[in-house]
Amino acid sequence: MSLTIIQLKMKPYWFLLVTISLLTIQTGTARPAMYYDYKSLRKYLVSLAKQDPNLVRVDSIAQSIDKRKVWVAEVGKGVEENRKKRPAILVVAGIEGNDLAGSSIAVSWLEQLIKQFRTDAKIAELLETTTIYVIPRLNPDAAEHFFIEPKLETSANNKPVDDDHDGLMDEDAPEDLNEDGLITWMRVEDKEGGYILDPADKRLLMEADRLKGEVGAWRYLSEGIDNDHDEAWNEDGPGGVNFNRNFPYNYEFFASDAGVHQVSEAQTLALAEFVIEHPNIGIIITYGAADNLLKTPESAPAPGRRKPMAAIDEKDLGYYKIMGELYREAIGLNKELKSASCPGTFSDWMYFHRGRLSLASRPWNPAVALELSNSAEKDGKAKGNNRTNEDADSKKDKDKRNETERSELKWFDEHAPRAFVQWQWIEHPDFPGRKVEVGGYTPFSLTNPPANMVEEIVGKHTDFLTTVMQRLPRIGVRRIETKHLGQGTYDIEIQVENTGFLPTSLAQGQTTREVYPTRLVIELDDEYFLSGDRITTLAVIQGSGGMVEARYIIYAPDRKKIGFEIISMLAGQVEGTISLEKSR
Repeated sequence: MSLTIIQLKMKPYWFLLVTISLLTIQTGTARPAMYYDYKSLRKYLVSLAKQDPNLVRVDSIAQSIDKRKVWVAEVGKGVEENRKKRPAILVVAGIEGNDLAGSSIAVSWLEQLIKQFRTDAKIAELLETTTIYVIPRLNPDAAEHFFIEPKLETSANNKPVDDDHDGLMDEDAPEDLNEDGLITWMRVEDKEGGYILDPADKRLLMEADRLKGEVGAWRYLSEGIDNDHDEAWNEDGPGGVNFNRNFPYNYEFFASDAGVHQVSEAQTLALAEFVIEHPNIGIIITYGAADNLLKTPESAPAPGRRKPMAAIDEKDLGYYKIMGELYREAIGLNKELKSASCPGTFSDWMYFHRGRLSLASRPWNPAVALELSNSAEKDGKAKGNNRTNEDADSKKDKDKRNETERSELKWFDEHAPRAFVQWQWIEHPDFPGRKVEVGGYTPFSLTNPPANMVEEIVGKHTDFLTTVMQRLPRIGVRRIETKHLGQGTYDIEIQVENTGFLPTSLAQGQTTREVYPTRLVIELDDEYFLSGDRITTLAVIQGSGGMVEARYIIYAPDRKKIGFEIISMLAGQVEGTISLEKSR
C-alpha cells in the first residue's frame, strides 16, 4: 500500500503545508487538498495519468525561465481525433504566481473526475462526450517562493527587469531584516509620512486626512533596505512580468509588470497558441486576481463595427449572470460582492477577442471569508436579538475609515492568527535614530486561504467546475423527414437542435467571427441539388432545445441513403445518414 508522506516545516506563521517531500497516490486513497510545490505537482499529475492513461494524458506546453515545465492535463475518453471535435472546457490556474489555491482546485478536480468516472454513470458519459483541458500552474517560478526562505510573494515571473530604469536589474530586492523567514512590511516613523496609526487598532495604518487636521507620522514600505541608495526601497526586486497583464485585450502599454508587448513571455505565448490550436474550447475558467463571478459584470449594446467592446455584450449577459449565481451558491454566498478587473487579463482576451464564455475567479479573499463568517454569525443569532436605536445612533458618527481592514484583521485573529506578524522594533541602517518596526501580513496570506481551510474551499470550487462543464453547447439531430416527389426527386428536411445550455456561439463570438458558424454538410455532389446547397451555414442555435431547420430538394434516382455531417466549433460534431425510400 502506498502512503502519502508530507514533511511539515513549522514556522511562526499560519501556513503549515510548506514543503512536500514525497507524494505517491494509490487509486481510491483519500487525499486532503493541499498546496503543491513544483516537484510534488509534477509527481501528482504523472500519478493521475498512470491511473488511467486512456482517460488522462499529461504533457507540457512551455518551459519557464528557471527551466520548470508548464503542465497541461487532458481528460476525455476516446482517440485524439474524436476528443478534438467534442465540446471542451479549459481551466487555467496559477496564471499569477501568488495563486496557490487555484492550482489546488485544478488538480483536485482532476482527481475527483477520475474517481467519478468509475462510480458515476452521468460523469462517465460526460467524459466520453466532453474534453477537459487543465493547466494547473502557468507561472511555476513565482509560486516556488511560497516554499523557500525567505518567503516572498510576487505575482510576476522571474524575468530580470530594470524596474527603476537605472541601467541595473533586480539590484534592490527586499530583505528579511528580522530573520523570521518572511518578507513582510516596515513602518517607519516619519513626519513626512502619509500614514497615522489606526486609533481603533494600532496594528493597522491609515492614510492621514489633512482636511481633518491629521498629520502624517509613518511611512509604509516593504521589508528591506535601500540597496542602490536612491531613497526608494525594494523598487527593483525579483519578478518581471505578470502573465495576467500580458494579453492583447485592453493591454496596458508601458505598465511595470505587463511585459514589453502583448504575449511577450514564453508561457503566455504558449497558452495563446494552445487555445488557438484547440478551437473546440467553449468555456474558460481562469483562477487569479481578476473576477467576474462574485458580481455580475457590466454590459452594453454592441457598439458597431470598428469600435471595441468595453463591456459584456448585453445579449451575452444572461449567461454570465447565471454562472455567477451558480458560483456564489456553490461557495455559500447569498449576495454579490465587489469583483476585480485588471488590464490585459487572459479571461478578458478569451471573451472580447476570442468570443468564448470566459469566467474568472479569485478562489479566495478576505472579503469573501468575512462575508461567509458574518452570514453564519447572523444565522446563529436569535431573531429577537436586534440592536437598539440608541446603539444605531451611536455609530452614525463613527469614523468608517479602515473599517474593512479592521474587520478582516479580526477575522484573521479568530481563524488564522499566524497570518499577521506582530510589529517588532529593529535597528535599520537607512533610518538611524528613528523608530522602525517590521511586521504585518505574511506573504500569500491575503491571496490564499489558511491551510486548514483549503480542503473545504477546494471542494466547493470543484463541484462548481463540474456544474460548468455540464453547461456546454451540444449539437444533435431532432428529426429527419424525407418525401419522395417522384422520378427520383426527394424533399428532405433536417432539424438540428442544441441540447446543451449555451448557444452554439455567443453574440461576441459572432462579432469577432472567431466562432465559425455551424455547418451542415450533405455527402452528395452539387449537381444533385435542385434546392439548397451541399454545405449549409446554419444560424446560431440557442441552448436548452433551440432548433434550426435545413431543407433540400435533391435528384438522386440511384441512391438509397445519403450521408451527412453537422460540424459545430463549440458544440461538437454529428454524423448520420438519410434514408431515401421511393413511394409505391
